[in-house]
Amino acid sequence: MMSFHAFRRIPSSLVGTVAACLWLAATAGQVRAGPVAIDFLPPKVEVKPICIQRAPDGEVIDRWLSWDRKSLPKMAPWLVQREAQRLRDIDPEVYFPVIARMIELLPGLNTDMKPQDLEAERITLYLRAGKIDELNDTGAIEAFVAHAETSTPKDLDLAAELILNGVTDQKDTTKALSYLVNAAYGGNPNALLQLAKRNLDGQSIEGWTVDPSLAITMAFGAMVGKLDSGICDRVARIAREYEKGEVVQQNRTISEAWLRFAADLGDGNAAWKVARYHMESSDIRKDNAVLMRYLKFAADHGVVAAQSELGHVYEIGAIVPKDLEKSEYYYRQAVASGHRSSLIRLANLYSDAPDAREKYVQALNELASLNDAPGWVFARLANLAIETDGYWKTRDQASQLFAKGAERRDMTSMHSLAAIRMGSTGEGNFDEGINLLLALLDNFGRTDTMNDLRDAYLCHAPDGPRLEQAAYWANAAKGTQGGAWSVEDIEELAHQANTSAAALLQSGALNGQPKLIAAYLWYLKAIGTDAHAIKEWDERLSTSPDAEAAFAALMLQAVGDDASKKRAALDRLLAAADRGSPAARVGAGELILSSFRDDPTLAASAEKNLRLEAANGNGRAMQLLAETFAVPLDVYKQYLPAIADRGDADALIFAARQVSDVNLKQGYLLRAQSVMDCSFDSALSMAHAYSDLGQPTRSRAWMDVGEAFSEGKPWRARLLAEVYAAVASAEARNSAMRLFEIAARGGDAKAEQYLLKTYTDKQNQQFSPEKATELMVDVIEHAPAERVASRLTGLARSHKAIYQLVLARVDLASIYERSADTGDPIGMREFAKLKLATNAGAEAASNATDLFQKAADKGDAESMVLLAQNYAYGIGTQPSLPQAKAWLEKAARLGNKQANEMLAVMAMKVN
Repeated sequence: MMSFHAFRRIPSSLVGTVAACLWLAATAGQVRAGPVAIDFLPPKVEVKPICIQRAPDGEVIDRWLSWDRKSLPKMAPWLVQREAQRLRDIDPEVYFPVIARMIELLPGLNTDMKPQDLEAERITLYLRAGKIDELNDTGAIEAFVAHAETSTPKDLDLAAELILNGVTDQKDTTKALSYLVNAAYGGNPNALLQLAKRNLDGQSIEGWTVDPSLAITMAFGAMVGKLDSGICDRVARIAREYEKGEVVQQNRTISEAWLRFAADLGDGNAAWKVARYHMESSDIRKDNAVLMRYLKFAADHGVVAAQSELGHVYEIGAIVPKDLEKSEYYYRQAVASGHRSSLIRLANLYSDAPDAREKYVQALNELASLNDAPGWVFARLANLAIETDGYWKTRDQASQLFAKGAERRDMTSMHSLAAIRMGSTGEGNFDEGINLLLALLDNFGRTDTMNDLRDAYLCHAPDGPRLEQAAYWANAAKGTQGGAWSVEDIEELAHQANTSAAALLQSGALNGQPKLIAAYLWYLKAIGTDAHAIKEWDERLSTSPDAEAAFAALMLQAVGDDASKKRAALDRLLAAADRGSPAARVGAGELILSSFRDDPTLAASAEKNLRLEAANGNGRAMQLLAETFAVPLDVYKQYLPAIADRGDADALIFAARQVSDVNLKQGYLLRAQSVMDCSFDSALSMAHAYSDLGQPTRSRAWMDVGEAFSEGKPWRARLLAEVYAAVASAEARNSAMRLFEIAARGGDAKAEQYLLKTYTDKQNQQFSPEKATELMVDVIEHAPAERVASRLTGLARSHKAIYQLVLARVDLASIYERSADTGDPIGMREFAKLKLATNAGAEAASNATDLFQKAADKGDAESMVLLAQNYAYGIGTQPSLPQAKAWLEKAARLGNKQANEMLAVMAMKVN
């Protein structure tokens, strides 16, 4: 390995030295070899800023596009030449006329410039711009090559390149290589590296026997040259060679050393590259102090990318203390140079700052004014307008902004525009909304839009619900659960171990959707995942007050009547309400009024939170205020401006109920339909509202929507049936009975009792013992095992005659046996009881005892008691009082009252 530490004093020229050294160096034969290892390090000299840093590309372009092309500006000739070369590198075709004119005028600025050098610049421009034919027509290339032998090493190098690349008519490779050799002997660094590379690739060059290591070393030495204002450009080439690893072995440590050398000489671009090494490279020893020193140097010297990165560093606060003022300053510096990414970062910085709304809007508007503005900017501007002034007040403005975002294929814009279009009257709006949703599905794979398509056909079709199309999309959407997860849904998912559904839930949670964060955390707890994962998601939950509110809502679904658990949910809601969550404010108010209204402090808190949200157009808050704190009409009048500007569906339905003007009612309900969440509750509300308005056809249409949401939810079918039952018409009564039947056969006890009462009432037109019997037979045969006995017992008490008819038609033994075969402990227990009741002999008793044993092992307390009785009396097993006592004690620990009583009797007999 050769080591070269450059000299204390840099000579003004190394050409003669290079030539002399190369004539002295020789090797025997050439063999193929890889890049050589050379430690060519920067000179140990005292450095000071002498380099003239390259101007940013935008500045270079602006300067020369605004140039009058009459005379060159007062700049150093080499700077003009450098900027001409930079324009050539950026786009030689676009800037060709400008560069050509710059080259043409260069001799007037630099009287020492040789015609051959000028011609070299012109030829290079034509080649880069792809104008080879035009160049050949002038004969410039052939003339240049012909005079190359008497020209400078630089011209020889270019002539060799022209021949070797097939640009000239000459195809003499030997002559081209001789040019290259002569250029190298003349000290041209590019020729030296080219010959070294050919030698390392195993090629022997006539007249060239110099060792590649020495050739590379001398090339690098020639690049260093003298300490002048152009040295940084030259040593940057050395850094690139160590980065590429083509002629010298890749060594990023040496590359970084040369970049630091250039940076210390005043080159901000080199400083930025040093910083990037320390940010990205795994091949150097990273040093945050070095990173920050050169990153700041580059940023302060106008390197736009460095300004953007330094702004990000101060924003994140990972390697330096977070400083948002400095972050904003450096982002603004980059934005002033037209850096689009910095403007995006600046907008995101403002979006997280609650007191920077005006700056946030300004940054978004700046982005929106760009020719290549990202689509999401328009979605954010639209949503900010809605949030600030209300949906109804800004709908037209928001629609225009969403349309611009949709043109740029922004998914949020497309989705929001679809909602606006489907909620608007006018020819073609609904179809346009449908097409936007289909585009999201087809072009972006957004499967969640299948639920949106179902909802569109159910709730937003201008001619009423299109049930067939809605059913199609409802079927297609199966397995793509939307944003509303109940505890029942989550528990079912946990027991099914449905990995694809769990992955969808996790994906939504990772995307930051509050309800899905809450649902996923509940799911993790339901499946008993590790404490670390639960802690991680607990922390995610705590960062979002809306997610906290959603989790509290799940808690309330699961607590039943447990007051302490309700209070725990309330505490979570109140904490989230204090952090500004609208859902938490309304949820806390509703819970207080239903369970804690006697507490004056909590009641006052409820009123305060509900009034805050009512002022924001929340209809549920208005309803709760009207139920408890004020007259409904007064609530309507107080919050009429909020209803007009930003009222949600509940607010609009509430408003419709407070006014007598039919047209005003109709207008409120049409608005409600356009913004409502398509759900069972909203459909039922709309059905009631249109019924109050005296429009039974529209009311019936919304009842149909409600029924579409009732599949698998028997209690919903019962609620719809109760609505129909209150309507005095034969059609409504028939619908009510049909829905009561669906609900009862689905397991809804209240619907079952309603039908039994109706079918067994001799005064009722629907009197039919046969229908009552058929109903209960179906209910018993399809009921879970643990509910069969209770249903039969209740039926025996309330309708003994129907009970007898049912017993004659059902095979209880088969029902319980099927349940027992699935491993259900209740089914095992009840099947065993039937076996004992038949008195079918010792084998049946033994089988029954085995079933009691299995059910008891699964934790069924009643089976433990029955098993204890069999042990006590030797039924189906050998008598064993110790075993009987042991099972009774287990049942007693589970709270079984009969076990405690039997243990007490046993103790008395012993005494």
